[in-house]
Amino acid sequence: MKQFLLMILVTVGGSVASLVEPFWGILLYYWLAVLRPQYMWNWALPVELRWSLIAAVVVVLSVVLNLDRVVDRTRINLISVLIVVYAVLLGVSVITAYDTVTAQIWGIEYYKILLMALIATMVIQHAWQVKAIALMVALMLGYVGWEMNMLYLVDGRLDIFHHGYGNLDNNGAGLLMSIGIMFAYCFAVTSRHIWQRAFFWFLGVLMLHAMLMSYSRGAMLAAIVGAVWLLIHHRPRLKAGMIAIVLCFVVSVLAGKEIRERFMSMTDHETDYSGQSRLASWQAGWKLSWDRPLVGQGIRNSNQYMYYYGADKAGRTIHNQYLQIAADSGIPAACVYLVILGLAVHNLRRSQLKCERFLRQDDQHKLYEITEHQLDEIDQYRNIALGIQGGLITFCFGAFFLSIEIVELPWLIITVAGLMPGLIEKHIDSMIPLEFRETSAAVEPLRPTGYLPRRRLDAIPTS
Repeated sequence: MKQFLLMILVTVGGSVASLVEPFWGILLYYWLAVLRPQYMWNWALPVELRWSLIAAVVVVLSVVLNLDRVVDRTRINLISVLIVVYAVLLGVSVITAYDTVTAQIWGIEYYKILLMALIATMVIQHAWQVKAIALMVALMLGYVGWEMNMLYLVDGRLDIFHHGYGNLDNNGAGLLMSIGIMFAYCFAVTSRHIWQRAFFWFLGVLMLHAMLMSYSRGAMLAAIVGAVWLLIHHRPRLKAGMIAIVLCFVVSVLAGKEIRERFMSMTDHETDYSGQSRLASWQAGWKLSWDRPLVGQGIRNSNQYMYYYGADKAGRTIHNQYLQIAADSGIPAACVYLVILGLAVHNLRRSQLKCERFLRQDDQHKLYEITEHQLDEIDQYRNIALGIQGGLITFCFGAFFLSIEIVELPWLIITVAGLMPGLIEKHIDSMIPLEFRETSAAVEPLRPTGYLPRRRLDAIPTS
């Protein structure tokens, strides 16, 4: 009962707040998309209520009611343009699909996710909103990790392995936990109070153990890649080394014999049935991609033909997101998707570097009278950009072993990546006193990179 009441309170509260500021509707929608309470609390929630649909309607309504303000503040970025191009290519693959019914069913789900990503591009206007999204993801996936650990420690159940989570199998659920670890890092290294840092490290350990209990080797490899990326770019380096040592110790404690054997079984790929079937699926997916290279077989039509192209059984999923998109929607669609991911990683790295450059400009700090609190805030945004980037890299690597293109969280990360460089510039610009922004010719104005350039005041002709 308490779960049902919580859902009502959060949904009503988010809906009312969204009428004033559409961002809260977007936060509500992605809260439901990340937590997926209809799967976690299915025994306590009415089955007939579609919570995500309610949140989506609320978001659309709030945007319509605030349309003038939303349109006026919207800044188009390259990633949002590429998402539209990608959507068009998906539409072509639906029209030309062999099995149009299957393609339409999956296509509708795809377009819902892409539409919400584009709306999020319109309503996310401030850097603090990115921080709120990152915090929400860390808390919600941390809570999922808590539930999975409690089921194991109290009832001895490995639900994340046997049943997965949120309509995802153990591999997909394990990858979500791997991504969640990167988001917990954002706040574990920059929170102002010791108890906050301890709390987020605790969430990270919970998600780490849940990921290990999924027995997903792809998720384990992806987590290693993401963690290495974070540690390479973490500053100071001495602290990164200490984190690495502690992390190795924690993994050695949490990973039991069965988990270690499962991970090491990758080295014996010649006798590993799972590895062999995956290789066969990749080969079949590659052949399917070149069978209809421009438009593909149709969204999720490839599974129907996998057996005839060399897969081990009928209906086999390709288990590689990039090949899945190429086989389903054509090689051009897969190329656009890869460009979107690459640009998202680049944007997040650029956001991190913007913060680092600002933190090193001691002379400007004195000139602009930047406070320690403001510097701490910029440092937190730097780590948030790094943590989100680590989560995206974790997903990109895990996608080599999974086909989970219709999941909201990666598209939310991509959307944030498209916006973050401009939002960081805007936030830094807001800290500079107005007289320096308007009159000082010696100070280079800060403007959102990747957005349409703003005209400089000194470049306006005078009569």
